[in-house]
Amino acid sequence: MNYSIILNHHAGNGNADKAWSLIQPFLDQQKINYRLETTKYPNHATYLSSRIAQVRPHDETVVIVIGGDGTLHQVINGLMKTAREQNRSPLPVGYIPAGADHNFALGYGIALQPLKALQQILAATSPTMINIGHYHEAIRGEDGYFLNNLGIGFDAEIISRTNTVKARHKTGKVHRLTYLRKALGVMYDQEPFTLMVQDGIQRFLYSKAYIAIASNHPFTNGGFRVSSGTSLATSQLELVVAERKNWLMTSWQLIQFARGKLDKSHFAHHFQGNDLHFTTSSLEFIQADGEEMGNRFVDMAFDTALYPIWQTAQ
Repeated sequence: MNYSIILNHHAGNGNADKAWSLIQPFLDQQKINYRLETTKYPNHATYLSSRIAQVRPHDETVVIVIGGDGTLHQVINGLMKTAREQNRSPLPVGYIPAGADHNFALGYGIALQPLKALQQILAATSPTMINIGHYHEAIRGEDGYFLNNLGIGFDAEIISRTNTVKARHKTGKVHRLTYLRKALGVMYDQEPFTLMVQDGIQRFLYSKAYIAIASNHPFTNGGFRVSSGTSLATSQLELVVAERKNWLMTSWQLIQFARGKLDKSHFAHHFQGNDLHFTTSSLEFIQADGEEMGNRFVDMAFDTALYPIWQTAQ
């Protein structure tokens, strides 16, 4: 195989560069054929992956991502967009996790040590098809994909605040304590919002929603479990919605969230399927795989798609 590598130097506050310093000598020593592309600006990975799909031999190329879940998210979206334009299947991807969070690596079974993750890629002889989430946002006419989760409100606002801190202080990894501190701040001043959920032909209205997370596998930002009934092998997404009640109940919901049991709690609403739709009547923060999507009105439909991963699982 020919390996096209996309390296995000900024991922993990230098972790990606450290990973590459281990990987490059190994590739050269083993005389493995590769081409290196490095990101230069935000969302550059989307452009690089799209260009690779346009110019590299489709039946001989694997794209290797060295970075965080956000870099992987950009690459998958670039490759899927180009695949739709070319009317063919997307290029397979291998992943070496080196970012702030390792949610996809946890969900798939990828080693967190760079050389072990690389060995998983080199050991593969055919792609493994996994389930990924697809959304269509009707207000802006946007289509996109996510590997981990897409959230509205609570978790998206935490990510927005955490990213602001990272940009200001150049902190690297998003530790659980950092996430929890931001969660407490968001819990204090976040206003609940009206959310309509459509599950097939049934509609549900929640007037005081503050958590709404559609998940493709159990792990979400900060390494927490947000769902237990999904995996990358199933063609279903899981949607968890929580409404703000009194302070005692809301605190208990967040405790359950931290314990990875919110989806099974009596104080949350749970949906599962590949035909989900939710709508807000107010501006809300949105995130996909930890990437901020802005503060906007939402009219979003979800289903699933298949994607080829060129990597064995632990």
